[in-house]
Amino acid sequence: MTRKKIGFRNAYYFRMGYAIYFAIAVGVINTLSSTYYLAVKNFPLTHTIFPTFTSYAITTIFLGAPIVILTGWLHLKRIGTFAAEADITNEIHPYNYKLANGFLVEVFGPAYLTILKINIKKVKGEKLDEKEISEIIRLEEQLKKLIEGGSIGSPPKGAI
Repeated sequence: MTRKKIGFRNAYYFRMGYAIYFAIAVGVINTLSSTYYLAVKNFPLTHTIFPTFTSYAITTIFLGAPIVILTGWLHLKRIGTFAAEADITNEIHPYNYKLANGFLVEVFGPAYLTILKINIKKVKGEKLDEKEISEIIRLEEQLKKLIEGGSIGSPPKGAI
């Protein structure tokens, strides 16, 4: 693996770790503390309702979490924004235009080609030779291995 590729991979791992695990916690703590100390604490009415930061944080989390969950559910299931995002991602994703490494390249691609060759021979009235039959048997064994949960080829370390 090249240095450039390792750098990009590490940058991706950093972004995922930060965005998924770290940023959420920091964002929640930041929002709670800034809203409490800048808004709630400075107004007598809200300060009597929430006399301590802990009471404010617990109440806000118990009320806010269901609202955020509902918003996420609406985003994914009802509003259509996620479907639009998925469509755009699908349109621009370069790997949608080639076979991905693994079972698609090593089993399904050759299996489709073999099926096409068999159909062409059948239409022409030709018979399969021994080499073609052994190739079909090999592909059948690989497909059975995949169906049983096995892997084909050399998966990357840590992938399975």
